[in-house]
Amino acid sequence: MYRAKSFEQMKLFVIQPFLSHLYPVFGLAHELKDQGEDVLFTTTPPIVPTLQNEGFRFQEFDYLSEYMIKNYKSFLGLFLKSLISKAYYSERKNEFESAFRHTQLLIAEYKPTHVYIDQSLAEYYFFFRPFVSNITIVHTKVYSGKTKDIPPMTSNFIPRTGIVSKMKINHLWFKELFKQRFRELVLKIAFLGKDETYFWKQHCKKYRMDWKKQVDLNHSLNRGIKNVENLVLLPRELEFPKFKKPKHVRFFEKLSPKNESAYYTPAYLELKREYLLGTNIKIIYMAFGTLAQGLKVANFFNTVISIVEELSETLLIISKGNHIMELKNADNVFTFDYLPQQDVLSHTNLFITHGGLGSVKEAFHHNVPMLVAPMNKFIDQNGNAARVKANGLGDFLDIDKYSKTEVKEKIKMLLPDHKFQTAI
Repeated sequence: MYRAKSFEQMKLFVIQPFLSHLYPVFGLAHELKDQGEDVLFTTTPPIVPTLQNEGFRFQEFDYLSEYMIKNYKSFLGLFLKSLISKAYYSERKNEFESAFRHTQLLIAEYKPTHVYIDQSLAEYYFFFRPFVSNITIVHTKVYSGKTKDIPPMTSNFIPRTGIVSKMKINHLWFKELFKQRFRELVLKIAFLGKDETYFWKQHCKKYRMDWKKQVDLNHSLNRGIKNVENLVLLPRELEFPKFKKPKHVRFFEKLSPKNESAYYTPAYLELKREYLLGTNIKIIYMAFGTLAQGLKVANFFNTVISIVEELSETLLIISKGNHIMELKNADNVFTFDYLPQQDVLSHTNLFITHGGLGSVKEAFHHNVPMLVAPMNKFIDQNGNAARVKANGLGDFLDIDKYSKTEVKEKIKMLLPDHKFQTAI
C-alpha cells in the first residue's frame, strides 16, 4: 500500500534491478544521503537485502517486461500469439498502463524532487516528466551515445588518428545502430505493429510530449533522451583520451562503496595476515564476478593457474563465486567463493578481470594494472577493455582464442617492475 508522505528533498533512483547496475550508483546515492537528502530506490524483492545492507530506503516497483527475440522460434511464438489472441494485446497494454499507474502512485507518495533514471530504462523519462521537472539519466556503464571519433561501447577497437580509424568507427556505429533498428523492426512485426514503442508513443501523445523529437536513437544497446542531463558514473580518466564530452554530459568520479563485511571470513583474514601484509610476494587477483561459471571460464582459470605455478614469489587469489568449478590445485593458489574485493585490490599487483565496469573502476582506484578478458562481448566489456589499454592501465585478450604463451607474456609484462606500474 502507498501511504502519503512528505519529504523536502527526495531523490528517487529508478535503476535496473541488477547488482551490476546498482553498485555503480551507490557512490552517488551515499553522497546525496550524506548531504542530508532523502534517497529512495525502486526495486524488486531479490534486491531488497542489498539495499538494506547499504542502508537505503526502497519501494518495490513493477518494471515493464523486456521482450527479446533470440531466434525464429521465439519470433514465431510471439507473432502467432499476437495474431490469434486479442487478449494478449490487452494483457500487454494493461501491463504498460499498470506500470504507469504505479509510477503515479510512487510520485504521489514520495513527491520526488529529482529522479535518476538508469540509461537502460531511458524511456521511463516519459512516465516521470509530466510530474517531475528534475530528471537525470545515469549511465552505469561508459557513455553510450554516439560521439565523434569514439566507437560503440560494444567494440574493443581503440580509436587512433587518421582517416582509417574514422572509417572503422563509422562502420562500427553503422553496424551497431543497424542491428538495433532491425531488432526493433522484428519486434514490431511480431506484435503486429503494437510493440512497446507503440505504447510509448500513445502515452507521449496523451501527455503532449513529442516522442520523435525527444528520443535519441544514436546510442549503444538502448535509446537515449535528448536535451536531458546525462551523468556518467566513472572517472573521466577511464574514457578514451580522444573523448570530447558533450555539453549535456558530466562525470561522477567517486568510487561507489560496497559493504563487504560479510566477506571478511577467517580464511581470508588468515591469508591476509600471512601473505598480504608486509611481504614481497607479488599478488595476482582473478575474479569474473557473476560471470565466473561455465567450461570457458574454468579452462581460462586453469590456464592462469598453470602459469602462476611456474612463477616464483607470486601468489594467485581467485574469487570464483558459488559456482561449481573444477580447478587445479597449486601451492601458491588460493580459491574463495567471495572476497572483499576492494580490500584485496589494495594489496594486489595485477588484477585479471572479465571487464565489468565496477571491477575496472575499483582497480583504477587502487592503481592496479589489469588484464581484461571480456566474457560478454555484446555489452560494455569489450569497450572497457579497450579503454584500459588505451589509457596505459593494462591489456586485454580474447577469451575465445588465446594461447598459454600469450597469457603468460601478458601476465609477466603487467606485473611490477614494468612500465605499466609507472604509468598507473
